[in-house]
Parts: sequence; structure tokens; C-alpha cells
Amino acid sequence: MAEGTSDIAGSLVPMQKQQAMILLEAGYLWADLGKYDKAKEVLQGAAVLMPKSEVPQFALGTLEFSQGHLDKALQAYRVAQKLAPKSGLPRAHVGEMLLFMGKVEEAMKEFKVACDLEPAGDGARLAKELIKAKEEGVLPPPKKAKKK
Repeated sequence: MAEGTSDIAGSLVPMQKQQAMILLEAGYLWADLGKYDKAKEVLQGAAVLMPKSEVPQFALGTLEFSQGHLDKALQAYRVAQKLAPKSGLPRAHVGEMLLFMGKVEEAMKEFKVACDLEPAGDGARLAKELIKAKEEGVLPPPKKAKKK
């Protein structure tokens, strides 16, 4: 590929796939080190540089979810959903957040759409595993009984 051309469609600056991967990996490394603010900064920067890619939004959603910020994670996954409307993976992640928020009916609808969009894809596999976990009583974590 010629210098200055971009592998990443719609990126604000010419960016090769490897450069995008390194940028995202830097965000993941900061998160692994427990430096969530720095990770968020890097991943938000990636989202700005690649406004038509859902990948930075997945990373932001995962970062927020890992910190228990379900509303923020849901927002990031919804943005990913808008950027990749024919992909089942954003739907599965949206369903996951809804499930953890206790919105089981809404979650199940998202899981169904994820499976319908790409029956053999990652989104369908994730959705099926989350449905199975819910049916087995694993997800969301059981609520503790109130003491009388």
C-alpha cells in the first residue's frame, strides 16, 4: 500500500491497520495496569481518529463494563451498534449490559437480533452463551434476599 493511504475507512488521518491496532493495544495495556483514566483517554482518542469504526467503541464499552459503569458501557455499545448495524456483536454486547442491568426482556430481544443477523458469528455465539448462563441462573448475579 502506498505511503499516506489509509486501511481504516473514514479515519481522520491516514492510518494503517497496524497503527490502529497499536493504538487500541495501548489503551488495553493502560487498563491492564489499572490506569483506567489513561486507558479511556487513549481509547477515546482512537474513537475520534476512527469515527466510522465500531472497534474503539467496543474497547470503551469493555473498559466501562470492567469498572462496573454499566450505563456508560451501554452507551458505547449502542454507538458501536449504530456504526455496524448489520453486525450481531454490538447487539450481543448491548444485550449483555441490559442483562446485567436487570432488563432481561430487552436483553433477550437484543440476543435474538444478534443471532438472526449473523447466526454463525461471534455475536450469536456470545448471545447464546449469555442466554445459557441466564437460564442456568449464573447471570446476572443472583440478588441477595432482603433480611426481615
